[in-house]
Amino acid sequence: MFRDRGFAAVSMIELAQAVGLSKPGLYHHWPSKDAILHTIVRLSGEILLDHLDRVEQQSAEPRERLRLYVISRLETVARHQDLFTVTWQERAIIGSGAFEELTRAAERYRQRVRDLIDHAKHAGGIKPEINTHLLMLALDGMTGWSYFWYRPDGNHNAAEIGDTFWNMLSQGVVPASV
Repeated sequence: MFRDRGFAAVSMIELAQAVGLSKPGLYHHWPSKDAILHTIVRLSGEILLDHLDRVEQQSAEPRERLRLYVISRLETVARHQDLFTVTWQERAIIGSGAFEELTRAAERYRQRVRDLIDHAKHAGGIKPEINTHLLMLALDGMTGWSYFWYRPDGNHNAAEIGDTFWNMLSQGVVPASV
């Protein structure tokens, strides 16, 4: 419901009906709609952190770990598309004071991605002049926005798209002769 209509447009009564509870029964489990959103966002963050943990634990070379990050992050967002759609659709609300803890967790996540990039740079897998922060933002945009445009029934699965993105990024899109 949140994904289709937006957080603000869904009432607690509608949520209660959707899950087969009375409105007081829903309030027994969730004190507010904000508490539900906070949980959705927290779960999204936990999923991304778990994904990043698995990438960091790979015994691959740093550049390969970064490639695995791109592919598997796209797969992760696709696998949990409903959850991430709500999280990223409602980012204006999430950024408010009530969600400071989540904002700090997101920054820790971004720092760990920058660390992945820096490890690949120091190992010679990425050009040293590449701006780590901007590359992190590019990877975040390439993979994160897939919540919006990815279609499971499309021509390519998430792994194929992630691999293609990595190839475009690592090999470039402009021929050397241009």
